[in-house]
Amino acid sequence: MATLKKTLTTRRGAGLMLNIVVGAGLLALPGIVVKEVGNHAIWSWLICAIIALPLLSVFIIMGKRFPNAGGIAHFAEIAYGQAFYSIASFLFMGAVAFGLPAVALTGGYYLAEILPYPPVLFAVGIVFFAALSHLISPEIAGKISSFVASTILLSLLFLITVGFFAIEWSNVENTIIPLSKLDLSLTFLPFMMIFFAFTGWEVAASTAEEFKNPGRDFPLAMLLSFVAACFLYFAMAFIVQNIKITGAYEAAFVSIAEIVFGTAGKTVLAILVGFIIYANLMGAIWAVSRMVFALSRAQYLPFKLKTRANGTPASAIYLTLSIPIIVLSLDWFEILNINNMLAIAAQNFLILYGITALSLGKLTTKLSEKILSFASLIIIAILLVVEGTSILYPTGLCVAAIIIWYVRKSNIAQSENAGTAIAEKKPSQSKR
Repeated sequence: MATLKKTLTTRRGAGLMLNIVVGAGLLALPGIVVKEVGNHAIWSWLICAIIALPLLSVFIIMGKRFPNAGGIAHFAEIAYGQAFYSIASFLFMGAVAFGLPAVALTGGYYLAEILPYPPVLFAVGIVFFAALSHLISPEIAGKISSFVASTILLSLLFLITVGFFAIEWSNVENTIIPLSKLDLSLTFLPFMMIFFAFTGWEVAASTAEEFKNPGRDFPLAMLLSFVAACFLYFAMAFIVQNIKITGAYEAAFVSIAEIVFGTAGKTVLAILVGFIIYANLMGAIWAVSRMVFALSRAQYLPFKLKTRANGTPASAIYLTLSIPIIVLSLDWFEILNINNMLAIAAQNFLILYGITALSLGKLTTKLSEKILSFASLIIIAILLVVEGTSILYPTGLCVAAIIIWYVRKSNIAQSENAGTAIAEKKPSQSKR
């Protein structure tokens, strides 16, 4: 059986996860949320972070105990069998099919602020180069990812510092509504979009197999990336809520740079954001391509994907690249936009969180973990009902997954029967 090399440490893993998580959620959503709910925005972010914490804990426990490139699908298979592996895999791929293009479009919106071309064209270019970066060895890609994460973190900290100078501090009391006057219905309105900012760790679960010491390094990498991401989210959300946005809300931080540095700052920031999104997609494509590789290895794809001599799953990377390119074409024809993509992806990820929580509840013998599993399921069920999300898309994916699982099961049974028939026939031929 083909295996992946163990190249990730706590530092490299945390950097890779931060690259996966920090992207559209950090750079596009603060502006979109302010546009939608105004002075309730910062509370929306805070509530989402609190809700995400127990769900993250579920992934830490499962990834630590069952490190595998299959990620969520592997957890579901261990707990409930191969049919659930297929269902989880299809839901996951259905989520990233819209999530990755949304991330890429974030970079496209920023670059379109300085160059007169449609955002979708920049998005396609960023996705292409992010995938191309993985055709080198996993060791080098891991080092690049770690370096890029450090560079991005320093750049974002600089941007946050600059952002605080752009805030009209005398008006802060008017831009953030007091807790006593909070309208919960308005606060939860952008929840499904914001929740996308707190996804990515379930994608990172697919990298657990590549940690040198998954029992120790994987949980630490998860926690470090969560803390770093939350700090960045709250700081950026606060800044956007307290500045005057002069351009597109999807590219709100251009206004920060323009206020402080003028036109030159606007250009530098747009390029920096493009680089950040490239790094974000580099990390995401790493994890998603490993998921695709795992599906092929488990015979859930009609073809076999192989790794190169250096351990790079090149065919899986090519296949992963094709998915966001197809979805981005829908934006080109104005069938979908970034808001739709974020909401669809977040809904699927939320359902996947539920499958992981169910798997933990089935597999654990610890009472505390069973309580965590149950609490997570309650949270997810309430959110799906309150948000009133459409189940048509995930239902279609589940039906397709069951069909694929049944066909695979039948093919394996036929192969086994054919092998048995040949084995029984050989002795009789030798007697003749």
